[in-house]
Amino acid sequence: MSQRPQILASYSMDAEAAPLWLRELLHTLARTAADALDAAGADVTFVDPARSVDDPKLLAASVDGVLVLGGADVDPALYGQKPVDGLYGVDARADAFELALIAAAMESGTPVLGICRGMQLLNVARGGTLVQDLGPGTIHRDDADGQAMPEHEVRVLPGTRLGGIFSADALTIRSGHHQAVDTLGGWLRVSAQAPDGTIEAIEAPDSWTLGVQWHPEDPRADAAQLAALMTEFVAGCAASRDVVSAVGSNG
Repeated sequence: MSQRPQILASYSMDAEAAPLWLRELLHTLARTAADALDAAGADVTFVDPARSVDDPKLLAASVDGVLVLGGADVDPALYGQKPVDGLYGVDARADAFELALIAAAMESGTPVLGICRGMQLLNVARGGTLVQDLGPGTIHRDDADGQAMPEHEVRVLPGTRLGGIFSADALTIRSGHHQAVDTLGGWLRVSAQAPDGTIEAIEAPDSWTLGVQWHPEDPRADAAQLAALMTEFVAGCAASRDVVSAVGSNG
């Protein structure tokens, strides 16, 4: 059996409801994330939440960590709202699978890292809500050069896990999103914000559970940021596995 932590990474690999450009981008981001996890010492298995026939609870129990990557919009019915104009790619099956995966991982103490949509799902899983559309002309998705992911700064809150990972008060990041966390879910706290007040990172104070709204896995992002994040995630997964193994051997 491999001593490397086993990470389950979830994203919709062939999201028919999403535009082609988004599907191609998601594949690129997933590959970059997997390479960073491999470099940090973990093995990665991908699952397609829109197509998997596996029980997400059993999958969560079989790995040392769960990574939920970006993708299409979350169904607003899941947080008690009606859809507004501008939503795209909503997939009820993918939503249900990933919410169950996150819930099972958090219940068992398995580390969870959510990126973009993954962070939004983490918030919804804890009873939070989302801003369905930030509107045009924001720093989060519009760029004068027409890039899919413009750069902007985020402020990292002191005393948070995120702050410990980066040891910085601010980061320059790449993001591409038109939705954001609105009402914060239970047992979560904010760990980074954009200059306009948008919540950019959330975490659970008592477990390795973290979500970032930006895309550290974008190939044009700061590679050192991705390496730092994945190194700490893999370390958390290894520590969690060792605790579970110790409890099992003493049981």
